[in-house]
Amino acid sequence: MQLRKVAVSAFLLGLGVYIWLPTADEIVIHPTLGLLLSNILHINYAYGLLLSIIIYRIIGSACILGSLLLGGKPVYNKLKEKLKRKN
Repeated sequence: MQLRKVAVSAFLLGLGVYIWLPTADEIVIHPTLGLLLSNILHINYAYGLLLSIIIYRIIGSACILGSLLLGGKPVYNKLKEKLKRKN
């Protein structure tokens, strides 16, 4: 169970960092999602584009926060044990 938490935590952290760092695929993601949102919500395209960027960053933040909440404690405890053994 402990290993599964760490693995899921590492995956969420990787996904969150990938979303937060600017990559080339955002050239396709944001205009497409902005167009979709502008058509669904009947708003201006610029607002749809801005909303897609905000939603994308919120998802990245949620992944990083979930990673810290889920796997931060086990990793912290293991590091603490290793440091106690060294002293």
